Amino acid sequence: MAGVALVVYSYALYPIVLSVVASWVQLLGDARYVLKKIDRRAHPEVDLPRVAVVISAFNEAKHLAARIDNLLALDYPAELLTCYIGSDGSRDQTGQILTACRDPRIHGFVFEQNRGKASVLNDLVSRGTESIIVFSDANTFFDAQALRRLVRHFADAKVGGVSGELRLLRSAGDNQDSLYWRLEQFLKFFEARIHGLLGANGAIYGIRRGLWQPLPSDTVCDDFCVAMNVAATGAKLVYEPTAFAEEDSPESMADEYHRRIRIGIGNFQAFYRHPEYLWKTSWGTRFSYISHKVLRWFAPHLLIVSLLASAALGLQSSGWAWVAGLELTAYVCAAGLYWHSGRGGRLPSLLKIAAFLFALNWAFLIASMRHATGRFSGSWRRTAR
Repeated sequence: MAGVALVVYSYALYPIVLSVVASWVQLLGDARYVLKKIDRRAHPEVDLPRVAVVISAFNEAKHLAARIDNLLALDYPAELLTCYIGSDGSRDQTGQILTACRDPRIHGFVFEQNRGKASVLNDLVSRGTESIIVFSDANTFFDAQALRRLVRHFADAKVGGVSGELRLLRSAGDNQDSLYWRLEQFLKFFEARIHGLLGANGAIYGIRRGLWQPLPSDTVCDDFCVAMNVAATGAKLVYEPTAFAEEDSPESMADEYHRRIRIGIGNFQAFYRHPEYLWKTSWGTRFSYISHKVLRWFAPHLLIVSLLASAALGLQSSGWAWVAGLELTAYVCAAGLYWHSGRGGRLPSLLKIAAFLFALNWAFLIASMRHATGRFSGSWRRTAR
């Protein structure tokens, strides 16, 4: 039952524990301010920095023209903004849209070979000299004030990276990712309060150029690794929810399932490739990383081990046999709900959540096996997001 307890902790109890810990951190900070009169002004008036917005795109003709217009409409001085957009061997009109853009703020690069997102990011970052690098996606749209609100935190020399907020536009489909995302936003807010922000939101985040580390070409979760590399230097990651971007939420739970497999592969890749995330980061980051990420990535494995242990004990005890039966019944029911939803069936909200959690954990299980066997690459896979 320890496996089940750890999973319950990660999904249900950790948000409560985190909010309590964050409250204590806030209380201690307030006490230090009152007793020592430490200046807590977060945003002193300083000159705006030169910013590079970096976007790697693959077959994004549907969104790219509107995305470029969105970037050019930002409330940020034109002379301080340069956008580096690369087409990674796109087979649609992405390259033509880039070459047709004549605004000096847009630097378009059409790469004929499809190398994967990480390689294009490495290439684009090397083209600029701006002190702040802001990463985003081609299908994401910034609020007009987002860039100003994001970069103002870099006035604090201790800040190495800032994550904005992604707001998913509601869909009419069966996917519960928007609900899951709202919980993630809750966790981000309180994790940032204990200086334990995990990674960044790939739709909108920025780092200091001096903290950039080129990514291995097969990197899957580039946003997570870029930000965690910053955290591993001892620099602070900040969450700024008023610096927001928007994109569509996938309507289909099946679309979300495939996206989660890819993200899951990247999660396991980062876990095994970067052990320093567990020992070079702050105590808050380590606490959040284990509770929020690692336990969730290994949740299906913990549940399987728990089921097998209960079944083994059930051979000698009827009580444990009942426990094993209940566990198995719960998993079969959740799988049935997911199957029903995947065939177009409608479910009440509570049952949708159960189906979504099954899909999420099944995706993590498949992802762990693909990572272990090396059946993955850093190339693109097309989904609604």
